[in-house]
Amino acid sequence: MKIEIRDISQVEKEMKLIVEPEVATKDYNGILNRVRNHISIPGFRKGKSPLSMIERNYADYIKEEFYNQKLGEYYKAALDQENINPVNQGEATDVKWEKGKELEATFKFEIMPEIKVEKYKDLEIPFEELKFKKEMVLETLEDFRKKMAVEIDAETAEKGDKLSLTINFLKDENGEIPKSIEREIILGNNQYSADFDKNLTGKKVNDEVKTKLFTPEQETEEEDFTGDIKNKNFLVKINTIKRAELPELNDEFAKDLEYDSFESMKNKVEEDLKVKIKTENKNRLKDAILSRLIEENPFELPSTLIRKYAENLAKPYADAYKISMDQIIAYYEKIAEFNMKSHYILEELKKIENIEITDDDIEATINKAAANMDMELEKYKKMYKKQINSEDFKYAIAERKLLDLIENSSNFVPYPQENDLKEEKVK
Repeated sequence: MKIEIRDISQVEKEMKLIVEPEVATKDYNGILNRVRNHISIPGFRKGKSPLSMIERNYADYIKEEFYNQKLGEYYKAALDQENINPVNQGEATDVKWEKGKELEATFKFEIMPEIKVEKYKDLEIPFEELKFKKEMVLETLEDFRKKMAVEIDAETAEKGDKLSLTINFLKDENGEIPKSIEREIILGNNQYSADFDKNLTGKKVNDEVKTKLFTPEQETEEEDFTGDIKNKNFLVKINTIKRAELPELNDEFAKDLEYDSFESMKNKVEEDLKVKIKTENKNRLKDAILSRLIEENPFELPSTLIRKYAENLAKPYADAYKISMDQIIAYYEKIAEFNMKSHYILEELKKIENIEITDDDIEATINKAAANMDMELEKYKKMYKKQINSEDFKYAIAERKLLDLIENSSNFVPYPQENDLKEEKVK
């Protein structure tokens, strides 16, 4: 068997097989004899019909069986001969054969690329830490107020009020009102148009307002409002006006949320925000380093592997929200590609830097984790024994050592401004 291999990309290959006439014919005749053993033709005992008659009457079926059973064998033999390990099942894109002649078959398949990581020290990495600001505390407290708000009936509609509406279609050319629709909106959120919100502001319960819902330029996915509906007026009746009454920020409010006082609540919110920002900065720094490593050491990954991993990531979300995989797979493919490239780069760096996990590394990680959780060391070890003994635990330590190594040798710079990006594109 002759084999010709052509590189389509770093990860995709095309392999052409040429099978000798005598081999292909022998294999074909073997299939022909098997088919004869299962077919009865009037005038002949089962399995005793002339091969020429069987072949004439069932030519297409026999050839299909020959391809189905033998092409895979030829393909596997070629892979073994060339010592190739595809990551997916090869696809036969072209097959040519006539009895007594060579069989030609072309397969496409994907392989893992050779991953070389050469640039990982002295990198320039765009990164800026998130900074704690006092306003964050006030914003968080305001969120607390909104969550503890009580709905009350309001006399006139204002921005932020929840309105229950009946939207009536006006009479058509036959003098009939097609239908009415019940809707609930937050005034000022521009669920419809800004003019619509403006026309309802200041109105009272049971008021009726003649207004357009949309501007001609607006797009809407609401099935009830299609066609030239944007150019029509509606009669909108206000059924209820509900307003969120926010509690005052005082000791009583803090105690409702199980704090000792308003001051202690503020202090705890500030403390929690600082911890959250520290964690966020740690994660963002990791992503910044990995992004730079991927950029500096480019390589392709088989689309088959990316797709499979992306589907695993997307499936829980798709199942939970009853949406098709096709609607979200592109988003998850980007995540999958980033995660996979990060993994392979770090695995390569482990070999280059000869990263080993010592007992001291494990003990230090356990001590730090227990301290972060404000837990006694022995209690932590007992509670998280399974995790500590897992390969994932050791992998995380190795990853941390590598990221620390890269961080310590890198130069972190501010994110490029919009003008800088434009100049780069011009270059």
